[in-house]
Amino acid sequence: MVVRHFLVIQKSLIDRKILLCRSFLFMENPSKSASSPTTSESSTYSIHDPPGYIEPSLQDMLLTDITAEKLLSVAEVLGVGYLSPAATFPGSFPVDGEIYGPNNRLMINLVCRRRGRNTQAINVIFLIGTGSPISYLSEKSMNALIGKPGSHLPEQLQVLVHSKEVIKCYLSPRNSHFADVNVLGMDFLVENKLTLKVNCRTKICTLMVEENE
Repeated sequence: MVVRHFLVIQKSLIDRKILLCRSFLFMENPSKSASSPTTSESSTYSIHDPPGYIEPSLQDMLLTDITAEKLLSVAEVLGVGYLSPAATFPGSFPVDGEIYGPNNRLMINLVCRRRGRNTQAINVIFLIGTGSPISYLSEKSMNALIGKPGSHLPEQLQVLVHSKEVIKCYLSPRNSHFADVNVLGMDFLVENKLTLKVNCRTKICTLMVEENE
């Protein structure tokens, strides 16, 4: 009985030592504890990023109603061929778009070409997304601008969008809810000092430069 009682006490002391060691390791390396929702995301940030910065590849927008096939229909409404060669470049402002579909998406056609010599300008259908700080291009659109279908696509592309101002357009994330969509972000509107006007009566949206500027 004495031996058995001694063994029980010894096992209890060993268990307490193990528990203390685990607690110490947790305090030394809290990042190795159970994963938190922000652990994987925070590792992608840089100390040079501004507060609230979200990497382009991590952004998402619920635009599942706009597909590659739907963009063909929008192009017909706007009177152009989607990703067809543009007659002129750069384009001019004002330029009208359409309030499209049951979700009232602001859709517009802008002529774009890749930065560089002798690059072909094409018609790209954009969804105007004032909630997006940056602009995106789908794989199909980026392929058309590069002019080499099937080639490796970069994560970003320097593009002249409807003007001589160069905009950095990012590849729409493949696993997002807007992989097929070209998103015209606030960077384009700010860079070109544009005003967005939305006429809900006529269902027309317009990008323009204010006359008094």
